[in-house]
Amino acid sequence: MRKALLRVAGTIGENAHAGLVYERYAPEKQHDGPDSPWAQWLSRLEAHPEPEDYAEAFKRWEDALRQSYTASFTARAVSRLLVGHGNAAPTGVGLTLHHTWGVPVVPGSSLKGVLAGYLRAVYGDGAKEERRRLFGVPGEEGAPEQAHSGEVIFHDAQWVPSARATGPDRAPSFLARDVLTVHHPAWYGGKADWPSDYESPNPVSFLSVRPGGRFLVALSLAPGTEADPQAEDFLAWTARRLDEALRHWGVGGKTAAGYGRLEREGPCAIQQPRRPVRASPALTEFLAWVEARRSDRLEQKQVLAVFEAEWLPRLVSLAPEAREAGARALRSLVKSPKLEARREALLARMGTSV
Repeated sequence: MRKALLRVAGTIGENAHAGLVYERYAPEKQHDGPDSPWAQWLSRLEAHPEPEDYAEAFKRWEDALRQSYTASFTARAVSRLLVGHGNAAPTGVGLTLHHTWGVPVVPGSSLKGVLAGYLRAVYGDGAKEERRRLFGVPGEEGAPEQAHSGEVIFHDAQWVPSARATGPDRAPSFLARDVLTVHHPAWYGGKADWPSDYESPNPVSFLSVRPGGRFLVALSLAPGTEADPQAEDFLAWTARRLDEALRHWGVGGKTAAGYGRLEREGPCAIQQPRRPVRASPALTEFLAWVEARRSDRLEQKQVLAVFEAEWLPRLVSLAPEAREAGARALRSLVKSPKLEARREALLARMGTSV
């Protein structure tokens, strides 16, 4: 069975799941030289590209955040990132990757834990009430009505597709080979011998997330809290404190060695829930027309021409929510980079910037 897995690993292509390769397809022996199966396995993972369809999945997730009050910002890794290093892995050092897409991800529980520790250590009693609102409190014995659940949802920070990056940080892969050298293996292995300078060091190769990658950090108000007039301000306050914690403390493992530092890029956006779209005959017909064009594969240039001549005059007078829905449908149909400028110009004439 093991040999069969190794044969499969040797044929793994660009569309393979990086997490599966890292956890299941490792060679049996480690550190047999630069040309060994172990070294080649690490090299393949280090060059593993981002899945082709991940950008579309990320866009769907990003759109789903619009269902509630959400604060979000893009955070760039200015150092290596090692989340999930305690997970089981052939290298002995685990790494958390997206279960479906195999790209790096920072679990919401990790973000929540970092913020809890940061507020306790840096703000102390000055943020006692905020901590209660953020993380909730259990009810006293015999008084369960005093229990209070947390008011903020910490979403997993998703990897931002490389297609959105510009400049030297636009890397074709997201993993980097790392090394941890154990100088006293007997001592760390539980033996009674005291560590000495005569022991041979044991370098252990593993993988971490390379610097320069970006994550979309998102926080949402928990259901039932939107009616509070101060809820939106509290959400913005939470996002600012989390930004501080990620910048100064970092997230994941080996933060004392400088790992896990994330710095915010651009502003922190606060968006209100997307209002439901009212039924509109014009919008319904347009959405049906878009679906028909997916089937007959009409050229995207011709799609824009028909949209400008026939649909733009009808959609421009609709409610903002309906125009936004129409804009999303057109963008999902016309994706050519060469036509992006013209598409956006037409949507601007329709009065939407979604």
